[in-house]
Amino acid sequence: MARTPPTSLTSLLARAVAETGHLDGAAGDDTDDRILDAALAEVAVGGTRMTTMDGVAARAGVARMTVFRRFTSKSALLERLILRELRRFLADVDATLEAVDDPVERVAEAFVACVRAGAEHPLIVRMAQLEPGIALERLTAGSPSPLDLGREYVAARIRADTAAPRVKQNADAVADVLVRLATTYVLVPSPVVDVRDEDAARRFARRVLGPLVA
Repeated sequence: MARTPPTSLTSLLARAVAETGHLDGAAGDDTDDRILDAALAEVAVGGTRMTTMDGVAARAGVARMTVFRRFTSKSALLERLILRELRRFLADVDATLEAVDDPVERVAEAFVACVRAGAEHPLIVRMAQLEPGIALERLTAGSPSPLDLGREYVAARIRADTAAPRVKQNADAVADVLVRLATTYVLVPSPVVDVRDEDAARRFARRVLGPLVA
């Protein structure tokens, strides 16, 4: 059985929203969840550039001022949305990796999960299709940014799951490479590796990315 990383998803992501309220309904606030769900639906239709606070409010069935009072701005709303979806994604990855013992196979399955999200998740699909440059900007915005949080999560897993001292010592650097590569393959299609084919993506990850943690 794979070991659980020492850094929990809740504590890791809570740092990013400490000044903007609870994350993903942690305090039982259905209104925030409804607004975030509406924002996700709006982005899925027209991307982040076409999404407006008025449109989100109308779709959520709340007043425009309610959206502004809870999220202050469109950028803050989108940041919270991305963080919520990241938390959900990492929780799914965590559940998948619990049944995987081999470090190389963990990398392969995590990579496949990333490219699958890139093909299926409405937020990522629309951003990748319409605004990959803006998507990269949003993923690197904030302190910590979604990419920072992803790197910390992967580094924590590497330290917890890998026996090799060399890999443990370079966990942050290895995690940075893995997260940035996965993000690039999701947002920028490759002429060499067709990540839409999960078997091909898995073979690529085993062959090219696996040695980083072996």
